[in-house]
Amino acid sequence: MDSRITLTHGCSLSNLPLFVAETAGLFEAEGLDVEVPRFTTLSSSSDIIASGESDLGTVAFTEPLIDASRDNPPIIVGGSGLMGITVMAQPGITDAGQLKGRRAGTFRRDPLEVLLHDALAVHGLGFGDLEIVYLDDIEGALADFENRAIDAITVAEPHATRLARSGAALLSDGTELWGDPFPDTVLVATAEFLDSRPQDVAAALRAMIRAEAMIAADPDGMVDHAVRHYPDYDRSDLEAGARRQPPCIDIRHLEHVIYDRWDSLQSLGLVPRSDRPPPNVVSFDLLAAELERVGHAGPNPA
Repeated sequence: MDSRITLTHGCSLSNLPLFVAETAGLFEAEGLDVEVPRFTTLSSSSDIIASGESDLGTVAFTEPLIDASRDNPPIIVGGSGLMGITVMAQPGITDAGQLKGRRAGTFRRDPLEVLLHDALAVHGLGFGDLEIVYLDDIEGALADFENRAIDAITVAEPHATRLARSGAALLSDGTELWGDPFPDTVLVATAEFLDSRPQDVAAALRAMIRAEAMIAADPDGMVDHAVRHYPDYDRSDLEAGARRQPPCIDIRHLEHVIYDRWDSLQSLGLVPRSDRPPPNVVSFDLLAAELERVGHAGPNPA
């Protein structure tokens, strides 16, 4: 068995604990030999898990719900980062109701798509009421928005901060729809990896818990560990974005927020309409054990 673990991850700053754990040597200190590639597309994290190339890492919290019926599905074993996802629009558009008949870009299978769906629903609109453009490459998506090829876009941090600085309007940050806080990115292990190598999953959790503590102690300084993933970004944008996507490994108190998105996933055709939410999406036993071991006080109430 190859002992080297390729860690999947997303493109937002909700992955900062993983970036810190890698570059600060926290995974290595726990006996893990990891590789953390640089991704620029949102589909990369789900694709490499589906391909079997990766069995551990961070993904969008909607992914395990969508892939629950797959052979060897990803299981949520902990959190990573909170919130920090947005619906942004061209200047002059002040609410999601004004998107009717316009073009909006989003990312399939991601909480960003669910956020756009739910923000439109507040105004009695659905995806059929506007032109939806499905995006994948972050740089290309931002260029489409900046060139006004699309009227609205769903993005996470630090991309949202960058767009806001250039004059884009914030239509939703999810908190008015899903509560404050809510998870964005979560730590997952495939079912087979969790069953066969629980000690490695526990080691990864320990590294992420230590990374969260380091970020809390020096939030701006810890952005150094993410710089290589955002080579064209101003440091101030990264620092502001990281503050809007704080780390949170202990998301046991937010499990209901994940399951509450089930109806929206059904409406979007991402899960079968006839199915009930799958019961095997989360497994927090190892997380609870590691938090108890380090004397963690437990989750804050939702």
